[in-house]
Amino acid sequence: MKKYLLLAGFAAMNTLSAQMGINTDNPQTAFHVDASKDNNTSGTPTIAQQDNDLAVTSAGGMGIGITTPNVKVELNSGTANTSGLKFTNFNSTTPVATAGQTLGVDASGNIITVPNASAPSVVTAEVANTSNTAFFVDDLAYTIIPTSSQTLNIPAGGKAVFINFMLGVDYGNFPTGGGRGYYEARLFIDDIPTNVYLTVQEKDQGGSNASFSFSTVKSLSAGSHTIDARMIRSANNGTVSDANMTCRIMSMSFNASYINN
Repeated sequence: MKKYLLLAGFAAMNTLSAQMGINTDNPQTAFHVDASKDNNTSGTPTIAQQDNDLAVTSAGGMGIGITTPNVKVELNSGTANTSGLKFTNFNSTTPVATAGQTLGVDASGNIITVPNASAPSVVTAEVANTSNTAFFVDDLAYTIIPTSSQTLNIPAGGKAVFINFMLGVDYGNFPTGGGRGYYEARLFIDDIPTNVYLTVQEKDQGGSNASFSFSTVKSLSAGSHTIDARMIRSANNGTVSDANMTCRIMSMSFNASYINN
């Protein structure tokens, strides 16, 4: 009889060492707790039944709310967009450490390290001109305003670029039929005219001056981009076509900037 009891004891120990279930006769892993005692007596528990389970696999993985953990510790809260992980004494009021690494989650829910946030900086490209530089404007084509062209190198992901332009010009002559023409200054990006411009009518006299200004925000893709300002006589209004108006720069300020973070 003692021999039979001893053999039965060894058999029971072997069974326990293989899989142990608490509140379940159908353990799925080396150690399986069915807290609500709602699992099936055979087969794999449903997702809803696993919601209150704790399982430890033979590979040393622990699943909470899931019986098939794929990593050392896997939690299934059972609620969408909720991690199920909470720190009682570590929360939003905890003092910020002076050093450390930011944590995040990847597409599969794995906790990973991500780059620490850095203070944003402003990258600016700008030009200014007060040199009384002369250029000619007619009605046939846009003329690039001297020294206004500049190159922006936009980082990966693209940026919203803040652009500001101010120009004061002296009209140096009085074209045939002139005095009532309309002159336009327009922003160009990569040699393409934008919808950002200002039109000013010439005063009915020679030797007058004009000022142009515009501000805008443009979304630019990653890579190199050229911006400049150009002028044209948008309406002759009596001025002979192809007649040049001599313009001299009194002052020009042209800057483009974006926030880099």
